[in-house]
Amino acid sequence: MTHDAEGYFLSSTNPVANVDQRDLEKLAIRMFERDDVKAARLRADIMWRRVADRLMPADQMALLDDHVSDYCFRCTMVAANTDANHPRVLRVYTQGAEWFGHKVPGSKWGGDNPDNAYRIIPVVAGGSYEVIGQRQVEPSTYVTFQLVGNSTTSATLASLEQMDMEIAADGSYRLTLDDTPADGRRNHMTIPEGTLYLFIRDSMGDWETQAPDALRVRRLNPATRVPLSEDELAKTAIHNILSDVFYALYAQRLFFNGPQMLTPPEGAGSVGGLLTQQGSLGHFTLAEDEAIVITANAAGATYRDIVLHDLWLRSLPNRDNQISLTNAQMMPDADGRYTYVIAIADPGVHNWLDTCGLHDVLVLHRWQGFPDPDAPPPAIESRRVKLAELDAALQQGVARVTVEERATQIARRQAAYDRRFAVDDDIWGSGQG
Repeated sequence: MTHDAEGYFLSSTNPVANVDQRDLEKLAIRMFERDDVKAARLRADIMWRRVADRLMPADQMALLDDHVSDYCFRCTMVAANTDANHPRVLRVYTQGAEWFGHKVPGSKWGGDNPDNAYRIIPVVAGGSYEVIGQRQVEPSTYVTFQLVGNSTTSATLASLEQMDMEIAADGSYRLTLDDTPADGRRNHMTIPEGTLYLFIRDSMGDWETQAPDALRVRRLNPATRVPLSEDELAKTAIHNILSDVFYALYAQRLFFNGPQMLTPPEGAGSVGGLLTQQGSLGHFTLAEDEAIVITANAAGATYRDIVLHDLWLRSLPNRDNQISLTNAQMMPDADGRYTYVIAIADPGVHNWLDTCGLHDVLVLHRWQGFPDPDAPPPAIESRRVKLAELDAALQQGVARVTVEERATQIARRQAAYDRRFAVDDDIWGSGQG
């Protein structure tokens, strides 16, 4: 991707670095420090403490301040881009970073996926919109567009997969959204009553080469009012902060409802996840001398990943630690399946998942995109073993790494992660959160 003539895109390699992202982040940061928003943040902190302080282990309670900050800034970011009369494109749900000359707080929450560029565009029934997209030279593995009806982006009202759209030979496309039916138009979505956002997920299986689509939006019919004021947007942020606690707590508790093992794969749409996704989730408590061994199949999925989260359902620090693996990062076993090992200490297995010192973790495994109808269905199993017995418990053909190879693995991860916060004339590495 290159700079556009109007100067909207601020990086030749990172489509997320654009004027909308820069300006909306600055707005959200300013709103986050308002006295009325700070008061709501304090109330949210009290709400979380009253349902958690006697249930959570001490190492998880030590993360509460960070969790509440992430949760509240997520609510504020979503509120900052809520004006459907004057829509803009905004990436949300990320680890904190410094770029554009400001320090943007983290906004991880709700089982966030570190492989995804999550973006929201405010739209409303009665509005008519055009989204211009451009796939990159190495595009995202899987892209979906969903119309959602709440501020947690969990109430899906309509869904469209990019694989079903018409994409020009040069990777460009145009998506229209309004009240009219599609009537055979593959790049059209009908906006139902109650819609708040177009929610876009770009899932990048390969962090080192892939980049999310470049997106721009414009409203085609006249706006019905002037842009929302900062006071109006702050009221929405306060509402989100106080009301979204209940869904966030519900999503967290989904992982606790069962024994300490991964659940059989099932669709995620009923609980606010991606409609076309199969997922397996679990909650594990680990002793220092224990490991969890997980084995899963590929099931012919276009995109797969496995991610560790803390008990607040935030992905663990994902730039500097191997807390997740995508289908491009993981290594298969000799039999074609995939074995992962969750352990506090590095066991020398390529597909190790690092708990970052925590003894309790939440686990989410995803399969997306099933182009082969004859492929076997998703399957996964988990078992607990003693570290001293790990070698004997692993089947032959599980990939191993040396200390030097692990260091290379992490260095590549860091460099790949920093691409998502790159701005032209910026220094690589400034994306550290």
